[in-house]
Amino acid sequence: MNDITIQRMRLTIVLLLLSFNTYALPIVSSDFDGLSLGAKIAGPVGPEVETSLVNSAGQAIGDLASSVSCPPGAAVCSPGDNALGTIYTYVHEVIPGIDLLNDGPFPNPDEVIPFDNISDFSLGFSASGFNGVAGYSFTEAATAQVNFDVEISDTGILRWVTDSSNWGSNEKITFFWQTTQAPVGTGGSYGIANAQDSGFGAGPLPMAIEVAEPNVLGSLVASLFIVFAFRVRDKQHIHSKALAS
Repeated sequence: MNDITIQRMRLTIVLLLLSFNTYALPIVSSDFDGLSLGAKIAGPVGPEVETSLVNSAGQAIGDLASSVSCPPGAAVCSPGDNALGTIYTYVHEVIPGIDLLNDGPFPNPDEVIPFDNISDFSLGFSASGFNGVAGYSFTEAATAQVNFDVEISDTGILRWVTDSSNWGSNEKITFFWQTTQAPVGTGGSYGIANAQDSGFGAGPLPMAIEVAEPNVLGSLVASLFIVFAFRVRDKQHIHSKALAS
């Protein structure tokens, strides 16, 4: 195997490894306080989903209230009657360290503990149909003396990452993001975390957009075939030069 073939194989391996890397893209934050919204979707538990943020020990570390609204001017929000491409705004009010009364399907944990020095709020699923608009209440964040950088991973996970450890118990902050996908239920997972612990609660889950999964095995086979083809060609070239001499 000559040096050219080895270099091509190395390049192929690097490209394959890069295809498995994860990364996060920054999103310019919008201020929820200036947002105009239409009517909320009234789901099985009403226009808001009231749940607890629960850690692995079964303790409540915060309260989560979520809703989904239609565009401004909508007196009633009925996804079945809306045009394709309608923008829905998912809103999440988070209050660390307390736990208000939940909706029936989501029992309140027996124990509530303080939760401080929070580092982020995040979705536990891909933000299907995300239109690039997300943010939080600048006023509430200023009261808590914190700002957030919003980012989305290559798998579609949205995160609001704090720039300090100031956010903590009893300080409500409202987060939002927009998508073309209406909710299909309360199977979404939302969470907050600090350096020591994290907790998650249920909330609206947008309808998934079916996208063909990348054929990793097929890509690998194709890449190896290309390397093999180059190797055969190089051998033929060397053999031809030897005959010519």
